[in-house]
Amino acid sequence: MAVKKGLTTLFLLFIYVLGSRITLPFVDLNSRDFLGGSTAYLAFSTALLGGNLRSLSLFSIGLSPWMSSMILWQLLSFSKKLNISSGAVEVQDRRKMYLTLVIALIQSLALSLNLPIQHLYSSLLVTVLNTILLIAGAFFLVWLSDLNAQLGVGGSVVILLSSIVLNIPQDILSTFQLVRISMGMMILIALSSIVLTYMMVLMYRARYRIPVHKIGLRSRFKRYSFLEIMLNPAGGMPFMYVMSFLSLPTYIFLLLQTLFPHTSVFSELSAQYGVGKPLWIYSYIAMIFLFSIAFAFINMSGDQISDRMKKSGEYIYGVYPGEETSRFINRLVLRFSIIGGIFNVLMAGTPMLFVLSDEKLLRIAMIPGLFMMFGGMIFTIKDEMKALRLNETYKPLI
Repeated sequence: MAVKKGLTTLFLLFIYVLGSRITLPFVDLNSRDFLGGSTAYLAFSTALLGGNLRSLSLFSIGLSPWMSSMILWQLLSFSKKLNISSGAVEVQDRRKMYLTLVIALIQSLALSLNLPIQHLYSSLLVTVLNTILLIAGAFFLVWLSDLNAQLGVGGSVVILLSSIVLNIPQDILSTFQLVRISMGMMILIALSSIVLTYMMVLMYRARYRIPVHKIGLRSRFKRYSFLEIMLNPAGGMPFMYVMSFLSLPTYIFLLLQTLFPHTSVFSELSAQYGVGKPLWIYSYIAMIFLFSIAFAFINMSGDQISDRMKKSGEYIYGVYPGEETSRFINRLVLRFSIIGGIFNVLMAGTPMLFVLSDEKLLRIAMIPGLFMMFGGMIFTIKDEMKALRLNETYKPLI
């Protein structure tokens, strides 16, 4: 089973890599105006989300619309007035896709209007065509991710991971050549990366175990029954979704700037909120902390855990089942999420402050965040493979 799923994932990755090499039609690939302008650093952040702006392919915007829609849907679901989380699952999924379509339209149109189009063709027709193709490419990646989640391993994480491996190293190496960092500084960065990797593994593997009692379980097996809460419950999810969430205003300002070129307000907003600008950096640091807390409760929901425990006859010693168990778990998750949020800000947010002095250091400053994102993806895939191979360890009795 595990081997079959692994081969399926490899085949789907081949389709993704093939699609990321298919360029948009009627685009002047020799022009440097596109990536050399306001979208220079946007190409780097898009590569973290499964996109490929450098080759201007069908998958240029990647999974960013879908990830942004998931964040907005979670935020909107907290409102009782909207009541969008009620109804059948099929209806909610359809609404999420509508929201994804709106975001994909904004991002695709913003990119298409700024593409270096060949002068032989109509700008309007090429813009409409490329907008439709970019939207189709984004939805194809969503479908590919769902297909991989059903038949393969890792879901959308594998696509994001492959995008990082294919695009990010080249960007970081070009930055080292551009900034001309000394050999001593490069050794310091390498040593810091090793220390960061060690601390990241500790944070991802550290667990707080709560003894759980189960009705009918013999006393000698009780020491094996417990509920685990990660020291960093959000894992590497905040970094992926922060990049997606922060890219949405960048696309909106870019679109407004293009549609209304004579309005200075949109140009100033686009310049101030560009990737690597001070406002963007401060928003990035704040969002990492907030998302570390938010995704901790998404991964460890006290209501869901307490409901599952009550149905299976489990309880925490000294805590009443039901609402009291839910509050007990949520308090622990909140404490550990704050610890994880502080760790994430110190490791991935603090280096971004160096970008305030030199914007060229953006890609280097994002290396710690990349390590934590990369590590979270690796651990997610590893845990899924371990769960798949668990059934294969049991031998038939006959």
